[in-house]
Amino acid sequence: MATLPAGCGIPLIDGNHRAARALRDGSDFFAAVLDENETLELLRRSMGKANSDDYWKRMLASKTHPMDK
Repeated sequence: MATLPAGCGIPLIDGNHRAARALRDGSDFFAAVLDENETLELLRRSMGKANSDDYWKRMLASKTHPMDK
């Protein structure tokens, strides 16, 4: 899971189908939550530094969704 800035939520980024199946079946599963620094590094590796930094800056400037807790 990735932690996004400015209260943008915590999206599941990989294995969501396996987690959903495990929950449905009552099975144990492992999840790792990345902090903001780890999340930004992952974005930089997958999107490149310029794109990810721009995306991150826009998320920082966004408002929290009313349904986020």
